[in-house]
Amino acid sequence: HSHFLSILCTAPLSKPTILTSNNTAVETKDFSLTCNATGQIHAYKWFINGVAPAGRRIQLSPDRRTLTLQSLKRRVNKGPCVCEIENPFYRNRSDPFTLDVAYGPDIATIVHSPDEYPTGANITLSCVADSNPAAQFTWLHNGQSVSNSATFSIIASLSDAGTYTCTASNSFTGLTRTATKNIIIYAPLSKPTILTSNNTEVETKDFSLTCYATGQIHAYKWFINGVAPAGRRIQLSPDRRTLTLRSLTRSFNKGPYVCEIENPFYHNRSDPFTLDVAYGPDIATIVHSADEYPTAANITLSCVADSNPAAQFTWLHNGQPVSNSATFSIIASLSDAGTYTCTASNSFTGLTCTATKNIIIYAPLSKPTIVTSNITAVETKDFSLTCQATGQIHAYQWFINGVAPAGSRIQLSPDKRTLTLSRLTRRDNKGPYECEIRNPFYSNRSHPFTLDVAYGPDIATIDHISDQFATGINVTLSCVADSNPPAQFTWLQNGQSVSNSASFSIITSLNHIGNYTCIATNSFTGLTRTANKTLMIYAPLSKPTIVTSNITAVETKDFSLTCQATGQIHTYQLFINGVAPAGSRIQLSPDKRTLTLSRLTRRDTKGPYECEIRNPFYSNRSDPFTLDVAYGPDIATIDRISDQFSTGNNVTLSCVADSNPPAQFTWLQNGQSVSNSASFSIITSLNHIGNYTCIATNSFTGLTRTANKTLMIYAPLSKPTIVTSNITAVETKDFSMTCQATGQIHAYRWFINGVAPAGSRIQLSPDKKILTIPNLTRRDNKGPYVCEIENPLFSNRSDPFTLDVAYGPDIAMIVRTQDVYPTGANITLSCSAISNPPVQFTWLQNGQPVSNSATFSFIASLNRAGTYTCIASNSFTGLARTANKTLIIYAPLSKPTILTSNRTAVETKDFSLTCQGTGQIHAYRWFINGLAPSGSRIQLSPDKKILTIGNLTRRENKGPYVCEIENPLFRNRSDPFTLNVTCEYICSSYMVHDYSLVVSSQR
Repeated sequence: HSHFLSILCTAPLSKPTILTSNNTAVETKDFSLTCNATGQIHAYKWFINGVAPAGRRIQLSPDRRTLTLQSLKRRVNKGPCVCEIENPFYRNRSDPFTLDVAYGPDIATIVHSPDEYPTGANITLSCVADSNPAAQFTWLHNGQSVSNSATFSIIASLSDAGTYTCTASNSFTGLTRTATKNIIIYAPLSKPTILTSNNTEVETKDFSLTCYATGQIHAYKWFINGVAPAGRRIQLSPDRRTLTLRSLTRSFNKGPYVCEIENPFYHNRSDPFTLDVAYGPDIATIVHSADEYPTAANITLSCVADSNPAAQFTWLHNGQPVSNSATFSIIASLSDAGTYTCTASNSFTGLTCTATKNIIIYAPLSKPTIVTSNITAVETKDFSLTCQATGQIHAYQWFINGVAPAGSRIQLSPDKRTLTLSRLTRRDNKGPYECEIRNPFYSNRSHPFTLDVAYGPDIATIDHISDQFATGINVTLSCVADSNPPAQFTWLQNGQSVSNSASFSIITSLNHIGNYTCIATNSFTGLTRTANKTLMIYAPLSKPTIVTSNITAVETKDFSLTCQATGQIHTYQLFINGVAPAGSRIQLSPDKRTLTLSRLTRRDTKGPYECEIRNPFYSNRSDPFTLDVAYGPDIATIDRISDQFSTGNNVTLSCVADSNPPAQFTWLQNGQSVSNSASFSIITSLNHIGNYTCIATNSFTGLTRTANKTLMIYAPLSKPTIVTSNITAVETKDFSMTCQATGQIHAYRWFINGVAPAGSRIQLSPDKKILTIPNLTRRDNKGPYVCEIENPLFSNRSDPFTLDVAYGPDIAMIVRTQDVYPTGANITLSCSAISNPPVQFTWLQNGQPVSNSATFSFIASLNRAGTYTCIASNSFTGLARTANKTLIIYAPLSKPTILTSNRTAVETKDFSLTCQGTGQIHAYRWFINGLAPSGSRIQLSPDKKILTIGNLTRRENKGPYVCEIENPLFRNRSDPFTLNVTCEYICSSYMVHDYSLVVSSQR
């Protein structure tokens, strides 16, 4: 046997260095420190102020190599911080690292100064803000830069007004704070003027005065008679610029008015303004004069009205102008009568007042006449007499037999012009009647008028005679009626005029049958009276006939017989077998003319039936009528035969039905006509399958009866085939097999390995045509599967079907290989997955295809780094599985260089050195004189890239300084950098070759 011994050799650990995540530690942001070291390190430890870090704002990475301070504060977390590395035999600590937290600016504040200045004033603006390092300041005026210092001054002018913004910024924290101040500059104000709302101030209207001025005006003031305005009728606009006098009066508000403008530094007043109020005219008055004049009289009209300025006058006669002076005169004539209007107007106030006077001129009156409402005075009607006259009439008067009218049936119109006699009678007062007209100066009377009343006719009467006559008789008709004037007579026969005299005669005939009307009329009264008499003339009757309601009497239906006859028939009589009809199913119409037999039956009495007609003088009887009832068909019946036949059989179909007259037959196959006889034969074929209907009809009864029989003809069945729901049976999916066949199939059956299918995972459709295996597995029964079809005469089976289930891929796996390689290494990637059928492979690098085989190789280079994905797919199952592997390729690191934060290192200021390198750098380390940096004044950024020396002194920190970069496979160091600190009274900074730096100090 062989024996092996493993030996682990450990070397001392070099001093670790602290690398920071950022060049500058900024308040409120996270800051990380990483313990950077090389060698066989088993553990990392941290110390803050000599103790282990604690608190929820301090976090350590899982390997404890990186310490993160969350949300830095300016007064906390200064340190110092120290990291320690160790293995079972050695340990070492870094130099201490102290934090200097950058913050602010917190708040920008503009030092208190006034907001308003007159032109020419000296303005100084200053801004302060707490910040580390100190903030940089910028001043903006209305968005435009005006200064880059904390304080600046200007001599005020109007262009200097506006918004001043102080911006304080800190390039280390990236924060900016602003403060804003608005400055207003005022110039002297010019003299204001007073503008009025109207050219003229008018009584009762509002009047406004506006203080008009330009410049920077802050306030307006008004003075009336030297004092501030007061009173509810005086209103000032919200800015007090406009003064409004409500509803001016002629006695107030004359002024004078003065307006004043002001701002914080200046004010000025307008010249005084005095009001003169226009008013009126108040009331127009026509000087008192008479309203009525005779023709040729002298008439003078005068008008007065109070107004400022004085009113203008216009006189109108019936709307037409006649004078433009306050007073005018006329000589009266009838054309001068009418309405006179005086109009007083004031063009300044826009007001107009009017006064009106009506003047009447009278002339002598002409003789009146009496006009009647109707040509004739008619009894029972009202009769009016109107006094007809022309001229200027003031009153009317009536006289009957020389005295004023009286009595309840005599009425006068309101103006006494019309006299009305109500409901005249033939015995009323005949008169005579007179009317008289008057005005204030004249009167006149009409000629007398005498009344004659028309009446009647009262009643029209026909002399008494008989109402019925035989043909050939002489008949005289006479009519009388009382009337004034005498009535006119007219005779009508059935509405047609036959005579215009009071009496007339006729020789009777059938043409004289009807209604005779005597009409008595009076054209003066407009009345008509009538009398009526009906005459009936009879002739012998002709033989009647019996008419039926239908051509044929049909069983179950009603059947009517009507006695058809012409002439003057008074009654009808029907007879059955010589006697009057009786029974519940026999009905007679109200006039006995029609006999109806309800719901006829084939056994009803055949008759004979007769009808008879009569009038007061004659009668006659019809010929006899015999009844024959049509019925059926009752029931259609098909002779009994089988329902099923094979092809080639001779089959006869027969149908019978009772009917009167005999029924007509029609055979239908599936609704199509195939025969018009009671029986027919067929040789069976598949075309004869279907429903056969026998139709028996009777055209007289209109009835149809049907009988049905269904025939089924069977032919041999063809071999069925098994059709699958999918081309491929796929694991986890449902799989269906359908028994596909044609023909007359009554049932489907399935067999698996020769027996009927069973088990909860096998399902059959309701018609057994489809067999479904839900959720297939790769181990399901392969079969064979057979389906069978059948009908009552035939059956057939399909060929066997064998099941092959496709599955996978299950899991894609990449053969185990390492994750990290140097450039130039040979890398082989291999992938596997179980599947039926076998899978297809595709490899992707960072999402891009690189190979279509299960295994592929390549030579490592930087562009080969990334994520490799193996995709295993099965086109039958539609499934794909993936596996991923991330490869990191490292290349050798180039030499880093040391960059400084400033060209000059200044005593008492911080100074930073940055390790500048390119490539795949995982860690930075610093060495001062070959050792890891330490001390409270030396700080490393969280990523260790930047080393900062706090508060430089002229005697320390010369170095040399070296920085080192590394990754898991490579490392490299910078050239040494030496800091040379010299001191003179005043010296300039300059660079020294070979990374030496001169530090200058100023006193």
